[in-house]
Amino acid sequence: HLERGEAIVIRAPPRVRKLARELGVDLSKVKGTGPGGVITESDVLRYAEEMKKSIEVKVRESERQLVAEGRVERIKLAGIKRIMATKMSESKSKVPHAYIAEEVDYTEVMKLKDMLKSVAEARNIKLTLLPFIVKAVVKALKEYPLLNASLDEERGEIIVKKYYNIGIAIDTESGLVVPNIKDSDKKGLFQIAREINELIEKARGGKLSLDDVKDGTFSITNIGSIGTVIGMAVINYPEAAILGVHRVMDIPRFIDNEIKLRKIGYITLSFDHRFIEGAYATRFLLEVKRLIENPALLLASEEEFK
Repeated sequence: HLERGEAIVIRAPPRVRKLARELGVDLSKVKGTGPGGVITESDVLRYAEEMKKSIEVKVRESERQLVAEGRVERIKLAGIKRIMATKMSESKSKVPHAYIAEEVDYTEVMKLKDMLKSVAEARNIKLTLLPFIVKAVVKALKEYPLLNASLDEERGEIIVKKYYNIGIAIDTESGLVVPNIKDSDKKGLFQIAREINELIEKARGGKLSLDDVKDGTFSITNIGSIGTVIGMAVINYPEAAILGVHRVMDIPRFIDNEIKLRKIGYITLSFDHRFIEGAYATRFLLEVKRLIENPALLLASEEEFK
């Protein structure tokens, strides 16, 4: 029993005191098991673990009370949501993400899209900006193949894919899915548009097959369709990168000595920094930008319109 004003003597060596500070442990509450009651590192670690368990129990009890009162709802993480949670955790834990962004002037490509709209509609095809972006990405990937690759850590090898299965991230009621357009480099603009529409319909109807989602090589997420101005996506592991496409806005720009209203939006690239350098990724993104801003470069033959 301590009288008022009597000091508590804590017997603990410096390394134990340091450990206690790091773990947030009050040494006055720890019972020492060392010689003469000296507090050891094991005593501190044991107390910290007991403290953690005590907090967890209190949190669970509080949560149970909130659930019972109807103030908290527990939702089972299942199906696609569970798979995506696992994949995203794997991606962020295994892959050191790096990010870059670039402004794109969509004015010319949107004019071309509007010009081709009636031709596409006559063939029951809904034409959006996304097929043009897929075409630009594929052309740029051929110039910068490391973005169409994955890393085999065990063998210490970069696996460069010579095929281009471009994934399209689709938001559904069940969760995010990323089916891909197989051999995108061998398909024309209208065929890509047709397949994007079919994949969206299948995804939202819960009818995607394993073949639809496997073997992707690079992904695109069009979060601008929801309204965001800019954001950085998580790589669809084991792919090397993902392109984020963002909201297109009417913004004035100084062009040819005049202020003109242009269709401006951002594109972002999240890439695997283990084997892709920032300069290489930047050159790739600038090539995607150049192709989008010069859409005539994307449409080289009549095959585009079949």
